[in-house]
Amino acid sequence: MPFFIQIATYLFCGVTMSVKIIVGYLRLLQRVRQHYHLEHLSQQKAWADYWLQFSQALDQELEQGFDLHVYTQLLKQVQSTLSRPVSLVLAEHATLQDVGLIGYLASTSLNLQQALSLLEQYYPLIFKQTNLEQLKIVEQQDLIQISWGALYEDYREMYELNQALIFKIAQAIIQQHLIPPVFIQLGHVPNFSISYYAQFYGCDVTIREGQYCIGFSKQILRARSFAADQHLNQMLSSQAKQSLQHADTFEHRQQQFKQKVMGLIEQGLRHQNEVIQHYVAKQLHASERTLQRQLKQYQLNFQDILDEFRLQQSQLYLKQGRALTEIAELLGYADQSAFGRAFKRWTGRTPKNYRADLHQD
Repeated sequence: MPFFIQIATYLFCGVTMSVKIIVGYLRLLQRVRQHYHLEHLSQQKAWADYWLQFSQALDQELEQGFDLHVYTQLLKQVQSTLSRPVSLVLAEHATLQDVGLIGYLASTSLNLQQALSLLEQYYPLIFKQTNLEQLKIVEQQDLIQISWGALYEDYREMYELNQALIFKIAQAIIQQHLIPPVFIQLGHVPNFSISYYAQFYGCDVTIREGQYCIGFSKQILRARSFAADQHLNQMLSSQAKQSLQHADTFEHRQQQFKQKVMGLIEQGLRHQNEVIQHYVAKQLHASERTLQRQLKQYQLNFQDILDEFRLQQSQLYLKQGRALTEIAELLGYADQSAFGRAFKRWTGRTPKNYRADLHQD
């Protein structure tokens, strides 16, 4: 199945959807790429521009981070050469330094409990501009549960990678055989057999659409870190707090809210059992009027966000060769004609012409 391999930027709401990740993820991918001798992937014409961006960002150690969409597309290309989930392969080659400040905070923590607490507090720093989902850590009787939402199915590999990295961070901190997690929960159906994940984590793996989760027994929380240094940890925590405050801008909150709405639109279109705006408002525990007021505060418009999502998805579906009737249904249109009119309004071309141009290219 072909992937979405061309970037296009469309300004519907005055802002673009741009999520950045820290450069450590690039170093990790490059390590795996070299280990498996995959340098030839950049020679494939359709992917050459993506790898060029990747190489330039890696060389320059970009402070502003690297585009998450480009990174996920590279993961999918690398996946096409591997016989196991790319997320697990990368995690096997990961170091604490790959997750940046979070890794240093974790390694200097007194124990795993403190490390996880800091992870919850500063998890947004893994994403340089906009955090995708809020990570939550909840303690229950004999269990500690780490979970986060998974609104964007296209970021499945990234969700899986972060889950595997949390597991590897815990292993690296205590420098001993980590008692296997009590359970692992995937938020999207993986492209591989569950057995790969069960073998990696050493425990049962389940699927619950929309939420990733990892559960540890509380008995490992007091396991002392091999490199505990409270003075250094406090200095790093202060640095992390300043970084979070610096990132807390109107643009940051605007994009964060826009992404949340877009993710709920994706969910709502999958269900298609009620009006999409009503569905989104309900998931946000708000009325439609309240939702409109919240959008206005961020200089956003619901119809513009819906159009942007539909345009992005329709281009992806057309590249995948899906039938126009199927695309119309997936995007919540009454029929193929309604979808065709909308697509031409956005791009100036009919879906058939757009697909013909793809084949010509």
